[in-house]
Amino acid sequence: MLDGLAPLISRIGTADFGPALMTLLHASCGADLCSVFTLAGTKPGVLVAESRDPEASAFARVASLRYAQRYWRRDVAALSTLGRAHRSVQILKRPARGIRDVEYQHECYTEGSVTERLSLYRRGAPSIIANAYRERDSGPFHAAHTQAFADLALCLHAVLERHAQLLEAAPPLTDSAALAQRLSESADLSPREAQVAALIMAGLDQAEIALRIGLKTSSVITYRARAYQKLGVQTRAGLRDRLDALLSPRSA
Repeated sequence: MLDGLAPLISRIGTADFGPALMTLLHASCGADLCSVFTLAGTKPGVLVAESRDPEASAFARVASLRYAQRYWRRDVAALSTLGRAHRSVQILKRPARGIRDVEYQHECYTEGSVTERLSLYRRGAPSIIANAYRERDSGPFHAAHTQAFADLALCLHAVLERHAQLLEAAPPLTDSAALAQRLSESADLSPREAQVAALIMAGLDQAEIALRIGLKTSSVITYRARAYQKLGVQTRAGLRDRLDALLSPRSA
């Protein structure tokens, strides 16, 4: 199993590291999505956020950014586990249904059909938090998946730590993910609302968006309506103007 780390190690410090990590975690642990956070101060930074389906990675990235910005301090289980991770890597498995914070559960789990999370925690400079997620259609992690994740933990942490040291910022986002990130940060959109709005800006129609991110067209319409309302626009042209304003130097 550790031989599977070789392709990941070869991509340390590159933009291909995230997809390589996703490939490793899917092959070894059955993960459908993954994220990695670094913590050097009081607020985590997003190092990796990927999905098995590249088109769904925009959701993974926006949801991870929302977690870092809004929910990190409300994730009591994560804070407690990281507090115990001074001398050794700590592993935590947490089902979505066990999250009592309804807002956090909805934005970071329900909207992405995530059912369970496996997490690695290790205090350091920086501290590392790595997560593997299973989607509802895949079901919870099996016992063998959990054991494989634990077996990888020490080596995986070393690789993640080295990658973090080589990067001064998170890996580059795709265009649609970058748009989604800006919309989420500046207009308080949920991950799905931001993703739908970004794909509209990319030129996709409702049916194409539904097919790409695995939603019903009616759900896309709902997320679009919510996004438009929060942004104060009514048309695609209005959305474009709003985004131009957000991306202007004065806004930045």
